[in-house]
Amino acid sequence: MSSNWEQIKDFCARLFRRGRHGVETLSESLDRQARIQRLAGQARALVRERNNLVTTIGKKVYALHNRGKVKNRDVLGDCLRIDQIRAEIEDLKRKIEEIRLAAVEDMPEMDLEDESLLDEEESASEAPAETETFEEEAEEMTQEEAEGPAPEEAPCVEPAPEVDEAESSKGDGAGEPAGL
Repeated sequence: MSSNWEQIKDFCARLFRRGRHGVETLSESLDRQARIQRLAGQARALVRERNNLVTTIGKKVYALHNRGKVKNRDVLGDCLRIDQIRAEIEDLKRKIEEIRLAAVEDMPEMDLEDESLLDEEESASEAPAETETFEEEAEEMTQEEAEGPAPEEAPCVEPAPEVDEAESSKGDGAGEPAGL
């Protein structure tokens, strides 16, 4: 029995040595990766700083161009291109505004024969309804979906409005009543 015991003991010792070696190798690898990541982070920070400096230099050179102090042809060409781009942007913005104004002007005005309220009895007794923005309605809907219906509330189901058959034949042919 002692030989079996010795074999088990030797096996456990080898297993422990291999496990310790594996953990040490893993630890070294993790340390190496951490050093690499730290150095890569420092390199990225330096690249960002360099890009910010280049941008700052460009802004200073362009400011000098606006004062007429840039004489280098390469830099002057780039500054002139920036001026052209700025002018093109302003032109495009002006065209966009013209299109928007034309769209408002092209909207036909509706001639209404009857401008009275839809339901005079109801409107006289009720306060005017407040209008909500789309975002407020969406937020309320999201809150209701998250909370679910209250236990004492029954779901609200409105009956379909009755439609005369004469009116429904005046619709757009898709089964919709006229005027909707």
